[in-house]
Amino acid sequence: MTVKQKRDDAEARRRHILDEAIRIIGQRGYHGFTVQQVAQACGLTNGGLLYHFGSKEQLLVAVLEERDRRYAQIVSADVDLCAEEAEGTGIYVRAAVLQLLRAIMARSVAEPEIMRLFTVLQSEALDAEHPAHAYFRRREAMVLDEFAAMLTGHAPNPRATARQVLALLDGLAQQWLRENGGFDLLAEWDAVMTLLLPSAGDTAPAANAIGT
Repeated sequence: MTVKQKRDDAEARRRHILDEAIRIIGQRGYHGFTVQQVAQACGLTNGGLLYHFGSKEQLLVAVLEERDRRYAQIVSADVDLCAEEAEGTGIYVRAAVLQLLRAIMARSVAEPEIMRLFTVLQSEALDAEHPAHAYFRRREAMVLDEFAAMLTGHAPNPRATARQVLALLDGLAQQWLRENGGFDLLAEWDAVMTLLLPSAGDTAPAANAIGT
């Protein structure tokens, strides 16, 4: 076996471990899963799994990094489009903003195991002692900054609307998971975004009036 084949085999094994970890942690949470459960699902010994990921906590970090990698792959083109269209003015085109936000929600629908994982860990990580607590704090701050920048010029208070958009992303995803995909998540998303980000000719309520 060549060095390249060995490297490819190791990478394939690593991806398999991450896929199983995503599924199991999404069902059981960080505190509810064990290294042994993931190892058995992959046909490995505990030592074999820990060869790739040195500890339970390192496996969790790798799972979150994998989630971020998949997220970036799916929405990167829309992010680039938004940034390109805002160049020179600082204002993102409304249609591009809506396209990007919809792509984020569509990504969740396409990968429900990732959505479940993220939803479960996000709730667990409210505990300051949780190993993913800092990750979720950093992520929320980053996402709110990004959303507020995109929403500037389209909402009276971009930061407040950014919080509402993030709450919708997380809340609708949680309801959809609880109902086992029992409603059209993208249709619900499209309907509420017409209220949050009405076009210039719409008579929908102002974005920041929602929930007040």
